[in-house]
Amino acid sequence: MTAELTRKRTRLDRKFDKLRDAEEAGLLKRSKMNRSLRKMLGNRLAVIGVAVFAIIFLACLLAPVISSYDPQMTDLTQMTKPPSMQHLFGTDKLGRDVFTRTLYGGRLSMLIGLGSAMGAAIIGVLLGCYAGYKGGLLDQVILRLSEVFMSFPQLILVIMLGSIFGRGLWNLVIIFIITGWGAVYRQARAKMLSLREEEYVQSMKAFGLNDFVIAYKHMLPNAIGPVVVNLTLSTAMFILDEAAMSFLGLGVPPEVATWGNILNAAQDLYVMQNYWWMWLPVGIVVSLFVISINCIGDGLRDSTDPTQQG
Repeated sequence: MTAELTRKRTRLDRKFDKLRDAEEAGLLKRSKMNRSLRKMLGNRLAVIGVAVFAIIFLACLLAPVISSYDPQMTDLTQMTKPPSMQHLFGTDKLGRDVFTRTLYGGRLSMLIGLGSAMGAAIIGVLLGCYAGYKGGLLDQVILRLSEVFMSFPQLILVIMLGSIFGRGLWNLVIIFIITGWGAVYRQARAKMLSLREEEYVQSMKAFGLNDFVIAYKHMLPNAIGPVVVNLTLSTAMFILDEAAMSFLGLGVPPEVATWGNILNAAQDLYVMQNYWWMWLPVGIVVSLFVISINCIGDGLRDSTDPTQQG
């Protein structure tokens, strides 16, 4: 019996040595990354999504180069002008260039969406990884807390918190993080619960490695794929939530250009029917941007799913 255990341990040690040598040489990570990249490039919708995302993102980033107008500048002689060569998306009721406001508004809307998604992901991953690995009372307390937030419809909870925190860009980011971390936590926790029974985890525990080292250094890289996918989808969701909140008058202050504040003009039925250029172009941009992020998220999900690797 002892000899058999010794032989099994020797074989296991040899496997660990080979894996460690391959990992140190970067072969495992490169091979996995190359397969994922090939899978991603083979997904036509994902590639189109990346292209559309890049075009809109770069256009917003280079707004001062693309447009010479000030997004806040009013010109009462140019009020409610339809699209033309001078004003590509026309002007609003204050004579401001809608195209320029769409570019500058995209900057803030993307900042809100991506910043909120990253903040929620960091909190959710840090809590989910450790709680999922350790279990016990800490895991149960955080799990129940996440269930409280997830028991409400997300947009309803955002509106409730928005009425408490008040309007403001950073208030909106904080609200989105508060309402968004629970989904990431449960996702990371579920992945860690399945990983902690793996042989390599049990071996590291037997060798006495620190729990933080096991959870964050060795297990987290194997659980990060679904979190990255969630990050992209959360970004799209928070951009839509910002648009909804600003449309309802609960988001960023109205004088600040965001996609949601520009869409706020559609609250007026007369504007909606007679001045379509004040809201339709930015609505199309928001829709294209959100769809592109969803396509990227689907591509990342397929490329990082080991059951679908080609």
